Formats: sequence, structure tokens, C-alpha cells
Amino acid sequence: MQKIMQQNQHDLSQEKQAQRLARRFVLFQLMATIVLSAALLMVDYTVAYSALAGGAIATLANTWFALKVFRVRSDETPETVLATFYVGEIYKFVFTAAMFVIAFAVIETLNVVAFLGLYFLIHMTPALVNVLSKETFQGARDKES
Repeated sequence: MQKIMQQNQHDLSQEKQAQRLARRFVLFQLMATIVLSAALLMVDYTVAYSALAGGAIATLANTWFALKVFRVRSDETPETVLATFYVGEIYKFVFTAAMFVIAFAVIETLNVVAFLGLYFLIHMTPALVNVLSKETFQGARDKES
């Protein structure tokens, strides 16, 4: 019984660590979007708001995915967790496609290079956060052992 309780405590600890890491990724994406877009104001106003739109789409899609995935409790069956990931990823693609269509339809003078450039760059930020972070999910797991 004690071993089961310890395992449940360990699972909750890992879940909280994963949530913290996801929050860190999303916050870094948001900060990177704002800072890079502000810096691009020195280049051109159109470039800056195009980059802001691309970065915002990436950040919002990833935020929605994280919220969807972390609603599932750690004691759910693996099939349920996997299904949640799949459904979340599908909705993320649909959301992203819809936002792209809206951006291309609504923003009259869109700088496509800045828009797509920051969109793809923002998607790379979780890898950058992992490299720069002293406490990755794997590192935290190693500390617990």
C-alpha cells in the first residue's frame, strides 16, 4: 500500500514538473514573440506586425495544445492519454490553419517572410529552452531518483 502511495506521489510530482516545463515553454514563446516583434519595429512597421501575427499564432496554438493535454489526469489509461494527444494535435493543426487563413485574408500588407519566419522560429523555442535550461524534465526526473 505504501509503495502504491509513493508511486502516486511520484506520478503527481512528474505531472507537476511537466506542467511547469510546458508553462515555461509557452511563456518563453510569448516573450520571444513580443521582443522580436518589437526589435523588428526598427526595421519596418509591416515586418514587425507580420512577425507578431506569426509568433502569436504559434504561441496560441501551442498554449491551446498544452491546456488540452494537461487536463488529462495522470491516472488515466494510456489509451486515453494518447487519444488526448492525438485530438489535441489535430485541433492544433485546424486552429493554426484557420488563423493562417484569417491572417492572410485580414492583414492587407502582410510580410510573408517575417510572418512565416517568426512562426517557425517560435516553434523552435522549446528546444532552445531545453538547451538553455538547467532543469529539464529529464534532469528533474534524475534528481528525484
